[in-house]
Amino acid sequence: MKREFHIVQRLLTSACLRLLLQPFRLLPVKKNRVLFTSYLDKQYSCNPKYISEKLMKMYPGRIEVGWAFRHPEEFSYLSEKGIRVLGTKTLKFIVFAMTARVICTNTYYKPSLPRRKKQFFLYTWHGGGAYKRVGDAQDMSLAERLSLRMREGRADLYLSSSRAFTRLTLRQSFGYRGEVMEKGMPRNDLLLSEPDAEKTALIRRRIGLKDGERLCLYAPTYRKDTRVHKLNPDYEKTLSALEQRFSGTWVMGYRGHHVTQYKDHTDVNRGALDLTQYPDMQEILYAADALITDYSSSIWDMGLTGKPVFLYAPDLNSYRSERDFYTDIHTWPFPLAENMEQLEENIRSFHEDRYADAVRKHFRELGSCESGKASFFAARRIGYETGLEKKKYDDQ
Repeated sequence: MKREFHIVQRLLTSACLRLLLQPFRLLPVKKNRVLFTSYLDKQYSCNPKYISEKLMKMYPGRIEVGWAFRHPEEFSYLSEKGIRVLGTKTLKFIVFAMTARVICTNTYYKPSLPRRKKQFFLYTWHGGGAYKRVGDAQDMSLAERLSLRMREGRADLYLSSSRAFTRLTLRQSFGYRGEVMEKGMPRNDLLLSEPDAEKTALIRRRIGLKDGERLCLYAPTYRKDTRVHKLNPDYEKTLSALEQRFSGTWVMGYRGHHVTQYKDHTDVNRGALDLTQYPDMQEILYAADALITDYSSSIWDMGLTGKPVFLYAPDLNSYRSERDFYTDIHTWPFPLAENMEQLEENIRSFHEDRYADAVRKHFRELGSCESGKASFFAARRIGYETGLEKKKYDDQ
């Protein structure tokens, strides 16, 4: 009942704000204006970043790009690239948002802003494959369905990484019935690109790695209880197992979920590089040598590279009862451990060929749509919607 009350309260607040902002509908929509936002205005990252950069490269000087941020002062450097940096609590942002022809986001767009008929909404989401559930429209209460409709009803086009994501997440969980472009996630174009030693070395220096060090990234998914450090693996034992199996000197990196971006993780992650505020998760995966996570869809991304992925899920039973999965976690190709001893054994007994075969089968079964050119297809569609492309290409 308390949750229902908060949902209704948010719906009423959004409705009142939309009413107050109605006069801004008198402003003309600018056809070449595009607004981007990532992770609820907290980052310059993920799919919107890669689409934005491709868009500016494809149509230099012909497109007006703006980015919305909660803390715009942290992203002032983007102005040098020709990007309008907009604080979400400013009048400039409201004017830009209300007059943008295209709006692109990887989560949900602001329900408090009125939608205009001449605007085009491109939703990318922020996870590939089909792993942990993100709700089910059929099982929601009336208030939850209204809230979902207010957020998802804005989308004119969704990007998809796989046919399983389209069917299970977009159609089933979100109840979305609109157009879907199945060309993969733009952020994964980097992971599917040809290896670049110079680029890898640059990212590794930014991360703080020394020459010769190998990086294992630990990236747990979001939980309601943000004190997830109590579920962390033993870093020392993990690194020891990695060094025994793969040789070399290994370093642990930690990256918290975007919800915990502004928390200080130092005290609970001693012995690991805190990469939570590193601006681009895909760059970390590109430079990392292995990934440990629990139920994060980063397994889809890292799986594309062929690098080792290990699942460490000491709270599997409770998480499954609370949220559950689209498919049985035991059928995923990534070695699963529910305790530290199993994790060490999975690392030591890792078999490259069997793992590679299992991952390829997994991607086939989920109907991977990753093309390595997703940012191009998305940018070209924006080009059409803004009048820079005369033809609407059939990219399906």
